[in-house]
Amino acid sequence: MVSSLLVAATAAWIAAGVIGIAVGTIGATTLQRLLPPLAIDIDALRGAVIAVSIGLLLIGAAHAAVLPGLRRGGHRAASVALLLSGFLSVLLLALAAAAATSAATTPASAPALVAAAVAALAGAIGYALVGRLLVAELRAGSVD
Repeated sequence: MVSSLLVAATAAWIAAGVIGIAVGTIGATTLQRLLPPLAIDIDALRGAVIAVSIGLLLIGAAHAAVLPGLRRGGHRAASVALLLSGFLSVLLLALAAAAATSAATTPASAPALVAAAVAALAGAIGYALVGRLLVAELRAGSVD
């Protein structure tokens, strides 16, 4: 079960990274029009979107790197997966809190920020579930 969840997460992170790079390279002008006025120019926006997208790809790569070890039943891979899921659960919880706080202080952007908060919270809960399942499997000695 854990491997299946991590495969889905791997695909989601990599897809988000690829889409982000596409937006940064060919859709930055459209993105700039959708955003409120920015203090940065289009090239800075493009660079920021691509940089974040590369980070998303790296998170997807970290997921992909741990999967073969999990499938072999390796305890080291399970430990790495547990650290990864714990880190991402806490990170996404912090992002959910930041988005919720921003929604409360920026009413004009509240709908999008509330949606982002809900999505981040769902991700945090998902990674917490993966962590719980990994701990149970490690205790039982049956890492999937």
